[in-house]
Amino acid sequence: MPAIDPTRRDFARIGAAAAVAQASHARAAQNPEIAKAMEATLAAIPTAASDPARPVYHFHPPANWNNDPNGTTWYQGWHHLFYQFNPYAAAWGHMHWGHARSRDLVNWEHLPIALAPSLKKGELHVFSGAAIPGPDGRPRLFYTSIGNRDPEQWMALPADDGLFTWKKYPGNPVLTLSIHGNRKISDWRDPFLFQEGGKTYMVCGGNSTARRTGGGGEVQLYEAVTNDFTRWRYRGPVFEYHDREAINIECPNLFKLGARWVLLISPHKPCEYFVGHLDLVHAKFVPEMRGTLDPGGAYASNISFHPAPRCLLWLWGKTESAPGSGWDNCMVLPRVLSIGADGYLCQTPAPEFEALRGEARTSAPVTLANQSIALPEKFSGDCLELEAELDTGDAAAVGLRLRCPTAGGAGTQVSYAPKDGMITAGTVRKLVGTGRRIRLRVFLDKRVMEVYVNDGAAAIFTVTGAAPDALGIEVFAKGGAARLESLTLWPLKPAKFSLDRFKV
Repeated sequence: MPAIDPTRRDFARIGAAAAVAQASHARAAQNPEIAKAMEATLAAIPTAASDPARPVYHFHPPANWNNDPNGTTWYQGWHHLFYQFNPYAAAWGHMHWGHARSRDLVNWEHLPIALAPSLKKGELHVFSGAAIPGPDGRPRLFYTSIGNRDPEQWMALPADDGLFTWKKYPGNPVLTLSIHGNRKISDWRDPFLFQEGGKTYMVCGGNSTARRTGGGGEVQLYEAVTNDFTRWRYRGPVFEYHDREAINIECPNLFKLGARWVLLISPHKPCEYFVGHLDLVHAKFVPEMRGTLDPGGAYASNISFHPAPRCLLWLWGKTESAPGSGWDNCMVLPRVLSIGADGYLCQTPAPEFEALRGEARTSAPVTLANQSIALPEKFSGDCLELEAELDTGDAAAVGLRLRCPTAGGAGTQVSYAPKDGMITAGTVRKLVGTGRRIRLRVFLDKRVMEVYVNDGAAAIFTVTGAAPDALGIEVFAKGGAARLESLTLWPLKPAKFSLDRFKV
């Protein structure tokens, strides 16, 4: 085989680069809103990257603000995550859809912003939504279009098989409030789609004005009339939520998990779930079990199914970052959902994150006589995973204190009170049931903390607010004697977040 002339090779490389640049400029010309948003995001990256409190293995956008996970889906070997994104500031506003993909749920490629408000068509925000496979197998995105008019449900289609570029359906909107006939619906948003029995269905949050004064909310059900999802019919309110403390239902997710149906809702307070059955003939979801998904700073759920098969739960993690940090919020670790033997949901962190573990550090059992014991320095850090099992003995409370200052101080406490069955993580409390033993699994990621109790029977996302040098860990018992039966700690490496494809 003859040798390749280096000059010709260099010219070929330059020519290929020029072609890529030309295509990039062409895409920018077609969608100037996305090009402008990408430039603003890139300008904010240095500030966000310099904040030592920013998580390193929880998913986050390149910079600025994110909230709800959207359009979570598995396609051609990739987990795709879209999300509510403000490219212009580390505060809510100018809602776009950010986009990233991952092979393993841990390491991510940031992709071009998928959707921006079509300002010339009166859109001000691209609100939350979901994805569903289209007739060609490629995902379709559905979202709530917000402007100085009534909300509408819009659809977007992929322009390529890599899902790098998206085009809004020229016939949008695909649903308007007129679909409800004489029924008046307020707060109508956040479509979620599922398929059952060869048909495609959509649910949206939305409260009928007749029930508005009574609080709570409704989940509305729709059925696709055509296989391209451009025509729909209204089936009615599939679920009514009677709770005077709730303004409305946001981000409803209705899906089948094994032989049961699950409904997740975000009712302007901690997310709730219901396990029951779905009657599609009469368009009614009948709940049998009810619980709190996460009482902490997790909100706005979405789900995706992985071919394993398994159901993945996605949640927005509220971080309340300091002003001027260049970022705010992240995603909660993807959680594997299952239904326990007691009929309630079980949430466990995706096992893929074990790939970030460093060398395990194990503690011998420790007796706690109504005291707090600081663990050796090797059991410290702000980026780690920890598993502990405690025998409560006759203590009133047992647990861990994390991110403790070296000069002494309370740190962030994870405490279990065996008599009342309450777990407390920071300021967040949840009932987990009474018992002599408690199993804790804790993830620390700089400002962020997640606590899983008794193999996923409860899960809590919260923040620590600790100083950068507060790295110590303590175990404690109050009001009696207890015993730390086992404790294993793994330092965790940062995940990889590539910007190579974050370009127009």
